[in-house]
Amino acid sequence: MFKNVKTTVAVAAGALALGLLGASPALAGEHRAGAPTVPAHVHDYRATGTVIARTGVNVRSEPNTGSRVLDTYPYGATIALRCKTRGENVDGNSLWYKVEGRTGWVTARYVRNNDPVPWC
Repeated sequence: MFKNVKTTVAVAAGALALGLLGASPALAGEHRAGAPTVPAHVHDYRATGTVIARTGVNVRSEPNTGSRVLDTYPYGATIALRCKTRGENVDGNSLWYKVEGRTGWVTARYVRNNDPVPWC
């Protein structure tokens, strides 16, 4: 008789624990059909980079040196970086950073990333 009671209590406790654990993601946030499931903290993330070229770095319309120059950041400037992609190879580095908050790209060859930069 006592074995059955112990087993019943153990099974009930396990089911309760699994039920609580299974419910916790649902309590974390509401999911609407069709809405992307991106954690809120991803949108708050801002990567930065520092211009290391003594002559500054050009902001270009595309990730290559043949595209139009839109602006220039001076040496030592801190730039907000949205993401990175592969583009034209500049002195052995084919990464380019999309500048946050504006149109344009800078070559990673002349910008040191201060934070991890996500892929575009």
